Amino acid sequence: MPVRRARVDRMRRSRNNSGLGAVTDDPVAIVNRAQREAALAVRERDRLGLRQAAEKGWLAASGAGDVAAAGLGKKAPGGANGRLDALEDLERVARLRPGTLTATFVSAQAFLHGQCFHADECRSESAVFGMLDDVKEMSRATKAALKTPRVQRAARARR
Repeated sequence: MPVRRARVDRMRRSRNNSGLGAVTDDPVAIVNRAQREAALAVRERDRLGLRQAAEKGWLAASGAGDVAAAGLGKKAPGGANGRLDALEDLERVARLRPGTLTATFVSAQAFLHGQCFHADECRSESAVFGMLDDVKEMSRATKAALKTPRVQRAARARR
């Protein structure tokens, strides 16, 4: 029994979110961490680790919504719908193809947050890695769109 307890304590220390507070304003950094943790979980056949990596992917997608809202001069959105609205506004203002950011956000919510984390039905590691790649690309696209002069003018007008 003591061996099992030591293993559980070690897992809690290695899998907790400590240190994420410093990178929550950078969704790409969160995705990078999630990818490292997912790779480790797959190597160790650790289903809990894969679930937690999936949830960090969702945290990164949510963070991209927060970054979009802040970059547009809006107050922090409340919940997933507020973040989705902020991403839709960014797509419109930056003249991105509709769904460029929002489709990934909705998919991340359904797959990473809903299916993998809450329902614990994350059977395909390759699907997790694919979705984490999509979230990373969405996060990068969000940051790039916020740097365009058109979006910066719109943000200044809202402030």
